[in-house]
Amino acid sequence: MSEKRNDPVLETLSPADRARFLNMVKKGISRRDFMHYMMAAGATAAASGTLFTGVSDVWANTPKKGGRIVMANDQHGPNDTLDPALFTSAIDYFRGRMFYGSLTTLTKSLGYEPELAEEVLSNADATEWTFKIRKGVEFHDGKTLTADDVIYTMNRHLGKDSISNASSLVGMVKEWKKVNDYEVKAILSSPNADLPIALGTFHFKIVKDGTEDFSTAVGTGPYKCKEFKPGVRAIAVRNENYYTEGGYLDEIEHFGIGDPTARLNAFLAGDVDAMVNLPPKAIAQVEAAPGKEVWALESGAYIDIACRMDMPVSGNKDLVMAMKYLMDRERLVKGVYKGQASLGNDQPIGKAYFDHSPDIPQRMLDPDKAKYHFDKSGIGNTTVPIVAAEVAPGTIDQCLFLQREASKIGLNIDVKKVTTDGYWGAVWLKAPMCVVSWNMRPTANIMMTLAYKSDAAWNETYHQDPEFDKILVEVRGVTDPAKRKEMYHVLQEKIHNDNGAIIPIHRNYVDAVSSKLKGLSYVPLNNFGGADGDFIYIWRFATDKDVPCPSISGVVAGPMNPGGPNWCFIYGDHENLTVSLPS
Repeated sequence: MSEKRNDPVLETLSPADRARFLNMVKKGISRRDFMHYMMAAGATAAASGTLFTGVSDVWANTPKKGGRIVMANDQHGPNDTLDPALFTSAIDYFRGRMFYGSLTTLTKSLGYEPELAEEVLSNADATEWTFKIRKGVEFHDGKTLTADDVIYTMNRHLGKDSISNASSLVGMVKEWKKVNDYEVKAILSSPNADLPIALGTFHFKIVKDGTEDFSTAVGTGPYKCKEFKPGVRAIAVRNENYYTEGGYLDEIEHFGIGDPTARLNAFLAGDVDAMVNLPPKAIAQVEAAPGKEVWALESGAYIDIACRMDMPVSGNKDLVMAMKYLMDRERLVKGVYKGQASLGNDQPIGKAYFDHSPDIPQRMLDPDKAKYHFDKSGIGNTTVPIVAAEVAPGTIDQCLFLQREASKIGLNIDVKKVTTDGYWGAVWLKAPMCVVSWNMRPTANIMMTLAYKSDAAWNETYHQDPEFDKILVEVRGVTDPAKRKEMYHVLQEKIHNDNGAIIPIHRNYVDAVSSKLKGLSYVPLNNFGGADGDFIYIWRFATDKDVPCPSISGVVAGPMNPGGPNWCFIYGDHENLTVSLPS
């Protein structure tokens, strides 16, 4: 999104005049009356019109308290949770940012900055990290945040019996040690320069000491949980006791609409203010719709077909390699994604990552090589089932493309389409072959540790490679850039050649939002501003809903949105509207 720049005429105003004219517009003065006022004061018509537009833009982009928004994700189900350690899907991540805080938060450049920790320190070899906790922070129930809460939270991710989906990211932590009520230390068994970045990702939200019941969320976030029904919706209200200025919105309603067409229709009808995963074929339609915007961001997110290497058919390496050579990657990028994607190369670290290796030859559609590996596999007439749901735009299309090309060499693939609702609990990590959508992570090491390390909870292909694991741990402590590049190349090459992940593309995040929704910032890890953007800055411009002018039938007035010759301005919040009609 491009930012509006103030007009030069506006920049010439004194602070007092700027404030006075801004107030005129805010109170509902018509453009004509404003121009009459200015011309009487000696300004030209052109300057007056320009000034009116400039002042309007400034006011329109000034955050305001109040209002309610509705946001539609793409997936939900009975496994929806408020327990950060168990977060699985984007809808979980979004709720987590509303209700909880983290020791660190991620920046747009995928570094980190302190959040609940006001200072982060390390020893020389990154084997000991100190976190000084911000004072005066309260949980939603009034309890003050202390080191005990941090220790309890972090210990939930440690040990062989941990329930955490992200335990592999902190597996090198031997102990979380309390120094005093507002200082903790992480003692590591091996160096990890990425630890503060990892702690800014989705799963390490700070929960209150002793919390076991996650039927609601008692966190330190900018919004409090008013309602949570798994597979249905969550409603958040502003936390008035947030440690900084707090959120602008009164309320956020958040739910999933699995069917992409239904989700798009709800957005276009104005029933939701924002939707994730806009189908690429609908981009032009949204761009042409009044008051609607498309947000597109290049990312390292990817879709894949995960083949379990611990099962007889899906674990046949030659079969997997045949399917890799049957992927029409260029057609997916151009035809399905309308250019909102880049070629994937059967490894997860795309060009959006700092440690991406460009030296691995790009794998393309090659029927001859596919036929060679298929014949070598010995599969013959065996039908190969792939479970597919539209967990991201293009996930079913990639399977249908594969099915079409496979039929040309005699490989029988059965694409079993299922609903997205409950997919992550019922299908993923269970089916021999299934489609998967992965969000980007801030570093290559974090991404590969989550999904490719042998003991990772989300090792979806169940591939075991002790050498891979060893290099992945060692590279965390390597400071020489050339050596790091070499090691990351080896890791990516291993996945490319040996793993059961078929990765045809890296997709851009493409969302759709109402023009009235302001303040979402991009951290390129997830939809809706990265799901770890600054929720406190989200706000809605003007009224809760557009309302008709009281005396003009059929004219809908929106803020600064003339409806023709008989238009009006409506300002204020939904409880105290002021209406100004032109003379």
